[in-house]
Amino acid sequence: MKNRIFSGEKPEPTGTQTGNNRGVLDYIRIFWTHFWQLAFLNIVFCLACLPVVTIPAALAGMNRACIKLVQEGYVLVGLEFRDAFRKEFGKSLGLGVLFGGLLAGSYYLLSLGLSNGGNPYGLLFSGGGLCLLAIAVLWGQYSFVLLPSLDLPLGAILRNGWSLAFLGAPSSLGILVLKAAGVLFMVMLSPISLGIALFFGVAFVQYTICFLVNFPLQKWILEPFRRSQQESKP
Repeated sequence: MKNRIFSGEKPEPTGTQTGNNRGVLDYIRIFWTHFWQLAFLNIVFCLACLPVVTIPAALAGMNRACIKLVQEGYVLVGLEFRDAFRKEFGKSLGLGVLFGGLLAGSYYLLSLGLSNGGNPYGLLFSGGGLCLLAIAVLWGQYSFVLLPSLDLPLGAILRNGWSLAFLGAPSSLGILVLKAAGVLFMVMLSPISLGIALFFGVAFVQYTICFLVNFPLQKWILEPFRRSQQESKP
């Protein structure tokens, strides 16, 4: 399993990552303590997304700040965002193209399903669209959290993200529920929900996703890596 997850590469953590899996009380405490930092991070993210092409790098920067906050309980938001934005710009763009294409494909299949709702092909297209959407969301979220967290080539990031999406099934289910709830919230409370999203909504979602991803990340990658490092010491 170790070779499968590591994909032949050493998952060098980017920075100090000493935090173990945290509980719900830690989640609430960290969020409450750093609410205004997350709000600031949300605004910086939105501004960084204005050129559109920078959206993947901005997401990598936000995830870097959020995963460090989850693991260590504190973070210098501006510094972490800036460093990850610059460092991961090229690789994040590749991820953006890949998962943007998957999302576009899911939208196309779902639209075919709606237009053929009265026959079996409608169900087939709709089912395929929903499956592709779930794959794009889960694989994309895991990959975009791993990208600024581990010093790995893009191919290894994608392989690890794919594996963790299955190995961390409870976290993956939580991510899907969170995303579905977010879509319903945006639709039902529009346009108020847009203002909330611009103020702190995106940061809240990504902080929660990083909290969920941290469980399989710690179990399957970081803890085995730390043990291997200790065993290799003379």
